[in-house]
Amino acid sequence: MFHDQQAEWMDDMLLPPPPRGGHSAGAATAAGDPDREEFDWWVMLYRQLGGARGVVAAPFLEEVSLHDVRLDPDGDDAVYGRAQRTNLEYLLLLDPDRLVWSFRSQAGLSAPGEPYGGWESPGRELRGHFVGHYLSGMAKMWASTHNATFAGKMAAVADALHECQRAAGTGYLSAFPAEVFDRFEAIEFVWAPYYTIHKIMQGLLDQHVVPGNGKALGMVVAMADYFAGRVRNVIQRYSIERHWTSLNDETGGMNDVLYQLYTIAHDQRHLVLAHLFDKPCFLGLLAVQV
Repeated sequence: MFHDQQAEWMDDMLLPPPPRGGHSAGAATAAGDPDREEFDWWVMLYRQLGGARGVVAAPFLEEVSLHDVRLDPDGDDAVYGRAQRTNLEYLLLLDPDRLVWSFRSQAGLSAPGEPYGGWESPGRELRGHFVGHYLSGMAKMWASTHNATFAGKMAAVADALHECQRAAGTGYLSAFPAEVFDRFEAIEFVWAPYYTIHKIMQGLLDQHVVPGNGKALGMVVAMADYFAGRVRNVIQRYSIERHWTSLNDETGGMNDVLYQLYTIAHDQRHLVLAHLFDKPCFLGLLAVQV
């Protein structure tokens, strides 16, 4: 892992200082150390991406906690209160076992009940993304209402996903097989696997941040580590340009959720990985105001 405490950081604490004379004091012991080799690879890649040079930090607006906001169902803006009530009633209708059916099936676990259709149909390549939306929606609705039923249902879904991830043993967590990413990386036809992964990671991160689910953060970190390995393999086997070419497909907000994860876990590798999901074909044009 690429942690803050591993070195004295420069570039606003984003990089360790370069070794003097081309070698570090621990070079002899680092040889053959896979953790150190991985650490050095991400440092090198970050420098190739330009680090934080030219970036000026701006003050952020502070988000108001949903725990401190309530909608008045009888006020002048009652339409919002009614909409919230409709959303609450819909979320309560959804069954945890049906939501995670494809995740369990993919992980080789017993999958009681029947899967939902539509976006979550077992034949859809986007299956699983709605579950991410569900986790985000449940977390935020619980914060706004403190409805007791929400706590149990969203915890049941998170626990089931944790079992699926543990069964995989690699950090991978999805309702479709990893083979879908093989096709994505080969620039073959595939729908939008990273779009779906983003929704799952965001849902779990919201479960960590809002209701404080004790397993969710570790699950997101494990997913980030798994996909960091996949991205690294693409760059090493082909090139960084090949990786960026693959991003011309829809990848959702992978960069956004990884930036959020970095602010929580403070693992520098997550920051570099977030940079790698910034699309040059989109953000580059914005940067030069085209």
